[in-house]
Amino acid sequence: MITKRPRGGFRSLCLSALLVSAPAFAVNGIQMGGYGVKSSAMGGASMALPQDAQAAANNPAGLALLPASYSLDLFVFNGESTTDFLVPGNRLQNKTTIVIPSGGIVWKHGEQLSLGLSVAAQGTGADYGQALLPVPGASQGRSSLKVAEILPTLAWQPTPDWSLGASLNLAYSMLDVSGVIVSAPVPGGLAPLPSHGSQSALGAGIRLGALWQATPGLDLGVSYKSRTRMGAFSGYKDDLLAYSAGRLDLPEQYGVGLAWHVGQKVTVAADWLRIRYGELKVMQDPQGFGWRDQTVLRLGASWAVDPEWTVRVGASKSHSPIRSARVAQNVLTPSLFDRAFTLGGSWRADKSSEINAALEVNPRRSEAGTGASTGANLRAQAYILMLGYQHSFD
Repeated sequence: MITKRPRGGFRSLCLSALLVSAPAFAVNGIQMGGYGVKSSAMGGASMALPQDAQAAANNPAGLALLPASYSLDLFVFNGESTTDFLVPGNRLQNKTTIVIPSGGIVWKHGEQLSLGLSVAAQGTGADYGQALLPVPGASQGRSSLKVAEILPTLAWQPTPDWSLGASLNLAYSMLDVSGVIVSAPVPGGLAPLPSHGSQSALGAGIRLGALWQATPGLDLGVSYKSRTRMGAFSGYKDDLLAYSAGRLDLPEQYGVGLAWHVGQKVTVAADWLRIRYGELKVMQDPQGFGWRDQTVLRLGASWAVDPEWTVRVGASKSHSPIRSARVAQNVLTPSLFDRAFTLGGSWRADKSSEINAALEVNPRRSEAGTGASTGANLRAQAYILMLGYQHSFD
């Protein structure tokens, strides 16, 4: 099921999505705050509120409630991180602006079945443009993890009140790391690891979801994503990722959500999401990244001002997966964010076409190293501009 080098059409589709992070750092560990411009504009709240053809990345059951349609989105990520790294006066800076494409399509088969294909992207990394420490032979401190997830989806609506959905989670990831410095029995006690260049891996998992219209104005949703078991990055399995045999699996996650339709024009949505980073073998390395499980709370609201214009706002709250005692190990993966605020809107150009836009602000956050990481301090902030087009075939 898992091979080292993907080929054919699937590889081409994955590569088209890998414009994510070159390098970048996402806002929920390696994940974006939401998938789809509309959902992202509502703080990511989406499990009970499918709004476009990327709904499978939030809850596969949502495709059953959508018309035959497609969506195309571009996320422009602008972020920066700064670290004072172990040696007094050794300040490193990383600034990144990247474009992240995503999208999806939904086909209807009769009144009850929907088929879909969604593309989602994840990633993390940094590029400091210099060696992390003045160690002989150390190369430029740089990392990039890029993940494209392709989600073929089947959704079924057995009754008007219930929808069920399932997706294959087909993942293609690329890893490129250089400049890592580790403790070693050499003069000075530090030595650089060799760089193995860009390595790729394939993996697969599943997503499941359900939606229930509890009352005419209240919808409830549940969503589950299994761990996506990835192949090994062969170049890194003997040093950087030796503890996990070269594997960087994607975490299991699950959550619940609700959407409350307040009259004809206002909708309020909320999600609770649990991401199981701590269960991954790579995160259990005593000398490694050490990410913990992350709980994310998401809240959003939309207001249909008139038949053409809709306004959306949202916010999310979590805790950083990075522990203070592991700040030094995460200097190349500065995923510190624990808050986000969003604002967006839509303009319906005609009965079939809609233009969507949103802005997400992730305020500056700092983490001071403790224990073995004392002297390593991280700071990060980010802004994400989102633009999208949605077209209905009906």
